[in-house]
Amino acid sequence: AIPRVVAAFQRDWVAYTFALLVAITPIPAALLARNVVSFYAIPSASMDPTLQKGDLLLVEKLPGVFDRTKRGDIILFKPPQSLQEIVTSSGSSISSTSLFVKRVVGLPGDTGIQLSGDDGEVIINGDPAVGPNRSLCADEPLRLIDKFLEKGKGKEIESLGSKDLYVLGDCKAVSVDSRVFGV
Repeated sequence: AIPRVVAAFQRDWVAYTFALLVAITPIPAALLARNVVSFYAIPSASMDPTLQKGDLLLVEKLPGVFDRTKRGDIILFKPPQSLQEIVTSSGSSISSTSLFVKRVVGLPGDTGIQLSGDDGEVIINGDPAVGPNRSLCADEPLRLIDKFLEKGKGKEIESLGSKDLYVLGDCKAVSVDSRVFGV
């Protein structure tokens, strides 16, 4: 069998090489795609009405390319330690692969971040945070978020560090975001 394969390769090496490349191409392509893009399902209502519970996202996973994150972008991120502590203290747990989805409203160097009065709007650099009207989602009847906001680490921040972001969910009635866990 080996002499026949060698003879066939010598006779039509271009076709056989092309066939071999076509046969093995899916392997590196799948490995590359797995590290560049992934699917994620939205598990909560914190981004309503923009992203609804059960929506499926195709997410590009190269956040550091050209430092292109800008105000108003929706990002997925691994929970910071302060958020992990909040989830653990409420009796839940976060897996090592869990990601959170929020909107970027504060960038490195932003100053004067604070929650304003009764409406709970976030002010950054003297202006309201970017994004949609955060009151469009259904109000949570038990107002559980109020308990977290009372002790929130993001109620008042002088300025954001060089690697810090301030993120908010589009539904302020249920979103555990930077108002609660900080940067």
